[in-house]
Amino acid sequence: MICAVHACIGAAVGRLIGRQDGAIAAGVATHLLADLMPHKDFDPKVEAPLLAVTMAFLGWRFGVKSPEFLGAAGAVAPDVENAASRVGLLAADKMRFPTHLGESRHGPKVGSALPQGILAAVCLGFVLWPRSPR
Repeated sequence: MICAVHACIGAAVGRLIGRQDGAIAAGVATHLLADLMPHKDFDPKVEAPLLAVTMAFLGWRFGVKSPEFLGAAGAVAPDVENAASRVGLLAADKMRFPTHLGESRHGPKVGSALPQGILAAVCLGFVLWPRSPR
């Protein structure tokens, strides 16, 4: 799954929870579920800037202590071990996140990232939709 999409999903779940405590753990849980879905991954040269822009936007819009930002941070945190593995800092057999333990545990690869883009747009729409007064 594209890291920026993980972040958008985590932000949406963080908004649903509405509290700092729990947003990070819920974000991590969304990472597991999103990794199981069929998806297309991109080269880190594409993924890193997309993620940076997404996280910067969420931090700017909601604040770095917001449930939205913390949910997004939790959702992308498991990919730190993927990044470490890609640059040679961590052997593939040392990864611990369940969907990173082999190709059979990761969602099938697909040719188009369009479904992920739609999912990210829906999640961002939810996150940005004005809250109703309570």
